[in-house]
Parts: sequence; structure tokens; C-alpha cells
Amino acid sequence: MRIYSVSEYNQLIKSALEVEVGLIGVQGEVTDFRVQKDRLVYFELKDTEARCLCFMMVWDLHWKITDGMEIKAYGVPSIFQKTGGLHLRVTEIELVGAGALRQQFEMLKKKLEAEGLFAPERKRTLPKFPERIGLITSPGAAAYDDVLRVLKNRWGGLEIQFYPVSVQGFGAVEQICAAFEYFNAVTPPNLPLHKGREYSGVDVIILTRGGGSLEDLQAFNSEAVARAVFGAKIPVVCGVGHERDVSIADLVADVRAATPSNAAEIVVPSREEVIRQVDYFMSRVDKSITSWVEEKRQIAESAVGVFARFLQEQKERLDYMLRTLQNLNPLNILARGYSVVFKNGRAVRNYKEVGVGEMIDVRLYKGKLEGKVVGRYGS
Repeated sequence: MRIYSVSEYNQLIKSALEVEVGLIGVQGEVTDFRVQKDRLVYFELKDTEARCLCFMMVWDLHWKITDGMEIKAYGVPSIFQKTGGLHLRVTEIELVGAGALRQQFEMLKKKLEAEGLFAPERKRTLPKFPERIGLITSPGAAAYDDVLRVLKNRWGGLEIQFYPVSVQGFGAVEQICAAFEYFNAVTPPNLPLHKGREYSGVDVIILTRGGGSLEDLQAFNSEAVARAVFGAKIPVVCGVGHERDVSIADLVADVRAATPSNAAEIVVPSREEVIRQVDYFMSRVDKSITSWVEEKRQIAESAVGVFARFLQEQKERLDYMLRTLQNLNPLNILARGYSVVFKNGRAVRNYKEVGVGEMIDVRLYKGKLEGKVVGRYGS
């Protein structure tokens, strides 16, 4: 038989509990809740017959816990190495009871609203024709099938980057937050379903699940998931439950959908509707072009008519000017029997301009005469 030191014994029991028992969930009423050094959380869970000491780190605590609340604590049974005290090392908590959940919902809603996480002005517009869609939901849920079916029927030819998560129960909050970290990353870590494919980013993210009780939906009402949605670098459409179900994640998302199917309808347009719109606009364009051409034709015809009248007026004016020029042509005057006397190339207008014996030229309609002045007469 081997003899163990106290440290070895405690380590042996600790390892046996963590390995053999593993992860479990314990439900009970919280008592003696306290936080030490702003990072260590201690409390007990009790029922009518027993108590269980619980220990967790403050960053694993996603809910405001007070004595008297009933919760589910998920963790691994272990012992403290120094004291040997048995405890449950808690990694996640779920609230139990509609009253507590509703109270937590209203408190968180008021807090986040004051911080501006619900503000309409910070919400982003969705792309009209996304090519790559990130889908965060449970692979076994009806919501998964509904979203894929609607996306295929409405548009098709899309690339779906699917990140499977639990949508309720243990691990749901952490998995949903990890999904947003994945889509936010420039070079995210590979998942088995993405192996062999280069990550090219997505245009929009759908976060969805089917309906359920307030307890079922509490992962979507957690502060961690709300801040993950708020911190997304990509527009988020959130469709949780039925139309009457409104989660904190719905309020933070860029667009809230009534159902998972409605989320898919919001993200992609209807192929038939787009075709109808294209046909309608093409019809309007065709009518506009026809109307424009007819208007320009009428303008052109009117312009041609005006120009024809202008040409006719100009022709008539030109004919008048030609007739006037013809009438003023000196040759036409000479043709009626008149002549012009020139001295040294200049027309003579007065008899005093020419002396007796000087040479003159006489221009006739046809030809000219040369002569000497033998006399001159005038008054």
C-alpha cells in the first residue's frame, strides 16, 4: 500500500473528481454570496437537506446573483489544494424561475439602454444584395433548416458561413460570443466545417433560434451576448423565438426579425420581386425614352418648318437685293443710250472740268470713244 503526503492526497482526490465525475450541473438556492478581491466569487447552494460550496471567477459570472435566488450552476467538483475543502468549481450559471429572469431582463435592459446600445442612430443599414452570410445557431434546430430554406427559395447562389452553437443551456453564452469573435477576426481560426476554404468574410450575420420560455432564451438575454452583438464589425440580424419574444440581443442588433424565417427574408430580397421591379422600371424607362424621342421629333419638325420659312424669307430678300442691284448697274443705264465721259480715268461731272483741246474718253454701253474737246457750254 502506498503512503501519500497530504498534498499528494489532495491532488489525487482533486484529479479523480475532475476526471471521473467531470462536468455536472447543480440546482439550488443561493446563500452567503460574496466576491473577494474583485475576482473570486464564493457562494453556497442549498436545498432542504444539504449545502454545496461553490467557487468561480468573476469573469465567468454573467448574471447579478443575490442570496435567495434559485440557479443552476455548471462546473466540475474539486477540492481546494490547501484546505482539502470540497467545492464545485463553477464555470457558468443559469437563472431559474420566470420572476428572477424577468427582473434580470429589466435591469440589464435599463443598463444597456442608458449606455446607448439600443440607440437607433448607431444601427447599420443591411446590404441590399449580400453574397456571403454568417449564420449563428444550433445545427439541430428547426431555425437552422428554416433559414437555409428561405435563403435558397428567395435568392440562392449564396455562400453560407455557418458557425454551430448551443442556443440554450451550458456553454451557450460562451459559444455565441466565440462565434462573433470568429466573424470579427481578419484571419479567424479554422473550424472543421471551414477546413480547406479560405475565409473571405461575410456581408451580414444572422443570429437566431426558435421559441421557448424565458429560461430557454436566457443566453440571448445575457450581457455578454448583448455586448458581442454590439461589438460586431458586421451588420447583425437577430431573430429569436416567435414574434412576441423580444430578447436583449434583439434590441441590440441592427435589425430585429420576428422569427428565424423572417430573419432570412430580411437579409435577402425575393428573386421574383426583384424581377418584377426590374420589369417595372424597364417599362418606365421604355416609356420615358419613347416620350423623349417623340418630344424631340416634334421639336425637330417644328425647327425644320421654322428654318424653311427663314430660308424662303432670305431668298425673297436676296431676290429683291439682286433686282435693286440690277437697276443700279451703270451698264443698264448705258444700255438705254446714255454715255459717261472720262478725263484721265475720272468721270467728268461738270463741263468746267475739261478745257477746249483736251482729250477725253467716252464710255458707251458697248465700247468707248476717244475725242478732243472743240468747245464747251454750260450755265
